[in-house]
Amino acid sequence: MSLSDAADRLFLGRDPRLAIKLSSVAGVAFLLTALVHLPPRLVGSLSTPFGLFLPALFALMFVLSVVGGYLNDGLLVCVALAGGPSLGYYLPLAIFELTYPSETVLRALATGTGYAVVFGAAGFLVGAGGRRLVGRVRAAVAAA
Repeated sequence: MSLSDAADRLFLGRDPRLAIKLSSVAGVAFLLTALVHLPPRLVGSLSTPFGLFLPALFALMFVLSVVGGYLNDGLLVCVALAGGPSLGYYLPLAIFELTYPSETVLRALATGTGYAVVFGAAGFLVGAGGRRLVGRVRAAVAAA
């Protein structure tokens, strides 16, 4: 395996098709999170500004990236899975000035991306490590 293959597997995971599917899950998570955080004048009763409790947002980011890490082992895919809800939360706050003092869009991108990297990397470590641990336990049980 060349360095490029090893890097591809680390960043994108074992299965490129699954990486694409998981990336689409990140996109859907972004759209759904952004939709419920748009101003009520745009989406009516669908809007729940500040309705997503931040610990719930962080848990969603972590769980999505753990599942991605367990299924495919792709670090960038896990960061994307965490970034979907994170950016879907922070961007509407800045774009529609839903907070006071309002954030700039650049700061919202930086905040959302920062949380995505932290929770995505942590989820990747837990998910990929958990998959390896499960594999070793299964092999030990099968050998016994």
